[in-house]
Amino acid sequence: MATVDETENDNKMFGPLLFETSKPPNSPETESEVTCLLCDDTFNLALSFDIFVRHLFEVHYLVIEEVQNIANLPRYVQYWRDKFKEAPIEEIIPAIKIDSSNQTYFLLSTLLKEDKELRHKLKLEHVLEVQEFERTDGGYKRLCLFCKLNFEGTRADFVAHLESQHNLQLGNPQNLVFIEDLVEKIDDNLGKLICIYCSRVFPERNVLKEHMRKKLHKRINPRNTDYDKYFIVNYLEPEKLSKKVQKHDDVPQDDPNNDEEYYDWNEKDDFIICLFCEKRDTNINTLCLHMEADHDFDFVDLTKNFDFYQKVKFVNYVRRQMHNNKCFYCDLSCKSSENLQEHLFEEQHCKIPDLKVFDQPEFYFPTYENDALLYLIDDVED
Repeated sequence: MATVDETENDNKMFGPLLFETSKPPNSPETESEVTCLLCDDTFNLALSFDIFVRHLFEVHYLVIEEVQNIANLPRYVQYWRDKFKEAPIEEIIPAIKIDSSNQTYFLLSTLLKEDKELRHKLKLEHVLEVQEFERTDGGYKRLCLFCKLNFEGTRADFVAHLESQHNLQLGNPQNLVFIEDLVEKIDDNLGKLICIYCSRVFPERNVLKEHMRKKLHKRINPRNTDYDKYFIVNYLEPEKLSKKVQKHDDVPQDDPNNDEEYYDWNEKDDFIICLFCEKRDTNINTLCLHMEADHDFDFVDLTKNFDFYQKVKFVNYVRRQMHNNKCFYCDLSCKSSENLQEHLFEEQHCKIPDLKVFDQPEFYFPTYENDALLYLIDDVED
């Protein structure tokens, strides 16, 4: 299985090393021998695709719309070959004239309902085959995008590693397809210093890294149609858009014209406020020591089994409860912040409540957008 150097390579944020990987079985390119729709001539699509297309046009006056994009073209061809045996092409496809020669041509396109449904069916079947292959293939090998891990296993496990160890959220592996291609796309963007969420280009990787962490941009933008092909739901219905997947309309949009942002991504004087009092510090580790000494709350130890997003939700939940003068452990309402502090001390309620209390979608996005603790959670040293 995987071997990993525990020390993350800070000077090499993005790993360039690639490995050979398996390809899905029975993919369209492996079924390249076809017989013409309207005669008995055969063609090897891998070697003579252009000849096949020219043959259809010049010999049979047939044009197939976007033929290069059809999934499993051999099965598509066989389907229409069988149909044309049942009835003449003139009865199935409307004839058109495109010049003054009186020659009629035939167009197979998605304007024909049967053709549209066939293309969709073949595409969906192919995508599901690829997804099933990706789920079961344990021979995927790749260097992690962020650390020295030489990963070997399933693609889903690699996505889980990126999320659990590096807080990079690509989506639920059960909803993803063409994962290998997605990872390469992410790696290419990071190598070009492009934020994968807002697509901005940065002058150096440290600035990009700080931006993606502070802006919570270590995830795919559901509005970016460049990522449509990687979500299985987009293939369930024709022309389904990925904006229906993982859609968060309440995600604050960055102002691309805000030049001041360039100067605050690397600020070192952001104050981090204690979860339970007004104590503030610029170093999260110092603040964690304060919470342990003054509030008997060991943040590192108590949240060690949480993933990044559960930590974010917990912080947001505590912030909201403290703001409303409510105990975050027992939900008791207090008259003032002073009464709340007394209650927390006397009842020793500076401890984590049941996970289901705060592990809710409503607590994922920051209640206080400038809460520095949220941006620095993944910097706490064990």
